[in-house]
Amino acid sequence: MEYQYPKIIMEEKPRSFARFGLLLGMIAVIIFGAVIFSGRAPSDFVSGVLVTIPAGTSTKEAGNILKSSHVIRSSSLFQAVITSLMNHRGVIAGDFQFDTKVNVFTVARMLTRGDFGGSQVKITIPEGSSNVEIAKIIARAIPGWNTDEFLAKTKTSEGYLFPETYIVFKSMTVDAMIGLLKNEYEKKIGALRKDIAVSGKTESQIIIMASLLEKEAKNADEAKVVSGVLWTRIRAGLPLQVDAPFLYILGKTSEQLKMTDLQKDGPYNTYTRKGLPVGPIGNPGIAMIKAAIYPQASPYLYYLHGKDGTIRYAKTYAEHLDNKKKFLK
Repeated sequence: MEYQYPKIIMEEKPRSFARFGLLLGMIAVIIFGAVIFSGRAPSDFVSGVLVTIPAGTSTKEAGNILKSSHVIRSSSLFQAVITSLMNHRGVIAGDFQFDTKVNVFTVARMLTRGDFGGSQVKITIPEGSSNVEIAKIIARAIPGWNTDEFLAKTKTSEGYLFPETYIVFKSMTVDAMIGLLKNEYEKKIGALRKDIAVSGKTESQIIIMASLLEKEAKNADEAKVVSGVLWTRIRAGLPLQVDAPFLYILGKTSEQLKMTDLQKDGPYNTYTRKGLPVGPIGNPGIAMIKAAIYPQASPYLYYLHGKDGTIRYAKTYAEHLDNKKKFLK
């Protein structure tokens, strides 16, 4: 007798269930499409738009700011992305620049990670720069920078605007920039104030000396010796006879100075007056400040840089004159 295999009967799914599944799929596609569309940048986006997010701004408020600035289409979607994908991270305050259209996911990532786009600029202020030179450097980096206002407000701050590399917003105000430079000075000088007191010098004297060293010495090691020479001359009642202040007040280098320049008395003339100039001739960096605080003792009273760039020291004026003949001609 032939074996009969059991018949497997496949039950047909109810048509209503199949239609329901199809409907769900269509709804999912529609929702996904809506999310993708809503996540795109709006059609009226303007390249280079700068969006400022104030400190303490909530995610909802940030979304509204971005939408009103035409960076995103939906504030609600922005909030949802922050909540679901960014693990409830708060937005970071600052200026955010958007040069190209980006989707809401990229915008959310930028605001939660502090990616400010092109809204920031790097400004490098070399050691020894004067306030005038600092103003020119900033003006080249920040459009519409008010140089006159900066110079007026820093008139008594020469020497106390710390030279450093800063990354700042292009929208930074003059007052904020001055505060940044002064705060950096305080950070650097704070740890040295005890040693300044021990040195027997005032902070003002140290900064003035350091500003001279920025122009008179080529490196930190050389600066320590030059510092020792200059402090020794002050103690001995000798004029410093350094040319650096003339670059500050007249814009003239040592080679450009004339005898009439050296003979014209003034508060920065270190030939006609003894002691330090009346104020700093620039804003010194930390290396020169330390050289002013910790001078290296030596038997020298004179120094000069030869045409080859090498510094030569002398104990007596006769030796100094000999060095001039040998290395300056």
